[in-house]
Amino acid sequence: GMGGVGKTTLIQHIYRDQQVLNNFPVMIWICASFNFNLDKVLEQIKVGTRPVESEKEGSTTEELIEERLKSKRFLLVLDDIWQISNVDDWEKLMSILNQSQEKGSMVLVTTRFRAIAQMVKTTGHSIELDGLKSGEFRKLFLTFVFGDEQCPRDKHFLLETADKIMEKLKVFPSPSR
Repeated sequence: GMGGVGKTTLIQHIYRDQQVLNNFPVMIWICASFNFNLDKVLEQIKVGTRPVESEKEGSTTEELIEERLKSKRFLLVLDDIWQISNVDDWEKLMSILNQSQEKGSMVLVTTRFRAIAQMVKTTGHSIELDGLKSGEFRKLFLTFVFGDEQCPRDKHFLLETADKIMEKLKVFPSPSR
């Protein structure tokens, strides 16, 4: 979905949900933005996981991650990926994460770009977010401005300005566009 449509907000709600917290002993959130860098992602996963007794001194980052995750269900969020220059890097990450012997682990990815979503998709579960329907967006906007969706009579002159602002936002609540 486009910038400002609510991809990150949706994933944040999932990430903070009590049932999710109960099902995933290891939860890692990485803001991937722009170019996906495997080394940086692996380093952040290493930092986001707790050491285990079976780790060997001198292990590589990949070995540490495999050891730390092999018997744990994890949720990894890669938020806002813009580009993956090297498909092999994505496949290597998945190979490392797939060493986990615990079933039910998940990797959630947000992106603005359909090509990235197709590249990282391993299941049929992807969601494309669009803006709100214009009528619903108008209700939300007016609620934020006036406290409810009704404009007071003595403020009707503001509706023209509100309409111009809503046109610029194009049914996306966030002005990040």
